[in-house]
Amino acid sequence: MYQNLNYLQAVIGVIIMSDCDNTLKSSVAEAFLSTASIEYVDASVREVFSMMYGFEIEAIQIPDTDQSLCGLDERTAIVGFSGMMRGSFQVRISSMAARSIASAMLGGVPVEENGNSIDDTMGELCNMIAGGWKNGIPIFSECTLSPPTVISGRDYKIHIYKPSVELSRIYKFDGHTLHLTLHCESKGPPDE
Repeated sequence: MYQNLNYLQAVIGVIIMSDCDNTLKSSVAEAFLSTASIEYVDASVREVFSMMYGFEIEAIQIPDTDQSLCGLDERTAIVGFSGMMRGSFQVRISSMAARSIASAMLGGVPVEENGNSIDDTMGELCNMIAGGWKNGIPIFSECTLSPPTVISGRDYKIHIYKPSVELSRIYKFDGHTLHLTLHCESKGPPDE
């Protein structure tokens, strides 16, 4: 009898923890997609571009069907985050825009097309924007950021393994477009 009671308590505990976990994940997802989160993303992007590169940048609306970077040589910087939530922060721009940013960061010095400074600048750009965003929202401030990863080429696709909610923004600066995407896990690990 006691064994069955212990088993029942263990099962009830798992169900309660699961419900609490889902409620917590739901509130994190709501905070992630909130107006405040979007405002912090926009403010972080503006601050980094203004202070670090001297560019004015603004959020724009482009229809979902627009694939303005599709087929172009481009670069994507990715920073992962974990803690209260887990996910990734991605910045994607054309290679020409990446060169322009790298040159601005180096004080206007021309940058070679395949120079390491471009990838370094992309990684730092993504890291600074992600850091500004997460530090602006108390529930996310305890999250840790991974070192950035930079991918370059044509027609590549980034796959998100776990189910996630997505926040996407598009910005225009100096004649270029910047695509910013944040993914936040919406469920636990898949059943094995």
